[in-house]
Amino acid sequence: HDYLKLDSLLKAQELVSDRSGSRAHDEMLFIITHQVYELWFKQILFELDSIFEVFDRDIIDESHIGIVVSRLERINEIQQLLIDQIKILEMMSPMDFLDFRDLLTPSSGFQSAQFRLIENKFGLKNDLRHGYGGVDYKSKINNEQLESVKKSESSRSLFDLIEQWLERTPFLVFDDFNFWD
Repeated sequence: HDYLKLDSLLKAQELVSDRSGSRAHDEMLFIITHQVYELWFKQILFELDSIFEVFDRDIIDESHIGIVVSRLERINEIQQLLIDQIKILEMMSPMDFLDFRDLLTPSSGFQSAQFRLIENKFGLKNDLRHGYGGVDYKSKINNEQLESVKKSESSRSLFDLIEQWLERTPFLVFDDFNFWD
């Protein structure tokens, strides 16, 4: 109980509809679902950072590649879980959502700094982003988290690190085989 800090975790769901005097039942589902998303995003970032540590070395021990693959598979499973989690939110009708949506204005799912960090760490380029409301995606990020998102844009991505590793990997060209072709 104490190790998991369950007291804090289970008290972290405050319904804004309660403050307005008209409880919206499905707001609890909405909050918990999004909090769980953020917890999984935190785990994805934790896995990515450990992968970056492996690839950010001048010499990479080949035994560490198995660890990287395992952690990438873990990230993939988490992402699948996140996709499946949408089914739970879909059990909320549009009318149920509207019971409390106006109380959240101007909040948006585009404000998840962790999600943006994941995109940037994987290597999503700005010119490939889908626009939202004609403004830069960073305009929706909380000021406290904005600097880390900006920094992640100019940092090397997983794509960059893997490409650099492959470029210095021997035996990519031999006999009739040319990896780059």
